[in-house]
Amino acid sequence: MVKGFRKRIVFNQQFIPNYIILTAALFFASACGIQKAQKTLLHSNALQGAHVGIAVFNDSKQQWVNQYQSDHYFTPASNTKILATYVGLRFLGDSLPGWGVAENQDTLFLLPKGDPSFLHPDFTYQPILDLIRQTKKTVVVQYQNIADHFDAFGDGWAWNDYAEDYQPQRSRMPIYGNVVHFYSSNGNVQTRPSYFFKGIKEMDAAYQKQWTRKQVGNFFFTTNQKNTAKYFQVPFDVNYYNANLPVLLLNDTLSTKIDIQNISYPILAKSHLVKTVPTDSLLKIMMRRSDNFFAEQVLLMASEQVLGKMDDGLIIDTILKSDFAGLPQKMRWADGSGLSRYNLNTPQNYVAILKKMQDQFGEARVTSIFERGGEGTLASYYKNFPGEIHAKTGSLGGQIALSGFIFTQKKQKLYFSVLVSNHMSPSSAGVRKAVEAYLTEVAKRN
Repeated sequence: MVKGFRKRIVFNQQFIPNYIILTAALFFASACGIQKAQKTLLHSNALQGAHVGIAVFNDSKQQWVNQYQSDHYFTPASNTKILATYVGLRFLGDSLPGWGVAENQDTLFLLPKGDPSFLHPDFTYQPILDLIRQTKKTVVVQYQNIADHFDAFGDGWAWNDYAEDYQPQRSRMPIYGNVVHFYSSNGNVQTRPSYFFKGIKEMDAAYQKQWTRKQVGNFFFTTNQKNTAKYFQVPFDVNYYNANLPVLLLNDTLSTKIDIQNISYPILAKSHLVKTVPTDSLLKIMMRRSDNFFAEQVLLMASEQVLGKMDDGLIIDTILKSDFAGLPQKMRWADGSGLSRYNLNTPQNYVAILKKMQDQFGEARVTSIFERGGEGTLASYYKNFPGEIHAKTGSLGGQIALSGFIFTQKKQKLYFSVLVSNHMSPSSAGVRKAVEAYLTEVAKRN
């Protein structure tokens, strides 16, 4: 064999064609290469003492490429947004089912359905705002439903992150993304909405300072920490002012008066649905910047569509017993964003979910929502990848995750999930680089 292949080789008195021997040799070499890459990953300095799970499946050949602790449980962090993406594609239609609208001779009734795009600076299309401005009728908003069952914070969220920009509160009627947007320009500080800061003359003196707020209520103040960003945001307390805050903010924005009344459901049950922004456009933003707020609201909006109320626990239980009933392992699913450390999932499950998503919604649509190498939270990684990678990152303290799709230069389609828990690396970059090196080798050998 060293000097070249003979035309036929005798083995156990059977004749085996040379191409079979060559294929077997290449497969063995590829397998050895991947096992070496796995060993390099597991023994990298950044992952010393960490728990690692790997699952890579070749969909083109219908065979596993690599599995290591693939049925073990890990904290998936923002890989939970893959579940939220599935939920959005499955239940929200082509555009977000944003508002229920009904009217009689004198009154325009509005029922918000959790749409996070309302007055959000990412979205210029605001059909409900236009409707309110154009009508001459009395406008009544029912921004609460007594059947709803969810808290402003998700189960297992960090309580002392209440003022961090990545943890806005959840609500039936989101407005401005449920955060105060701070803009710094030419030595001035501007806010959107401006409601919380009217009458405060010291705003300009707060230029290049970090803003925060008290835990309860909406008292905002600066810290000693310097902030040179031209734009940042701080969540506001959606339940302050007796839960009337969303309508108060809307009144202030429109410089008008919207009545606040409790409208019985039989009236709004006859309403028609006003759709807002395309679902995929919201999901793309959600995935590419790992937007926790969008993910949480997607879950609540799906609950409204399926159950007629917002109940995050019940919609999760419903989906686990239906769409996700056939997953390899039973998972623990706590929220839409992955902020919760109660979430537990396996690499095998993620591979199964990714395959289910592509089978159900189409390869082109799904991969367009996931970020590519060099984009979004992958901006610093996979820039020279041998093929294409479409994936979702995840990170919490000590947790790193990456799951998605690889299209190799040999025209192979792979589903993969690499989950890392309890790493002690001072920077997540080292862990991500080690995972990048492993997946690069996998792509080269498939």
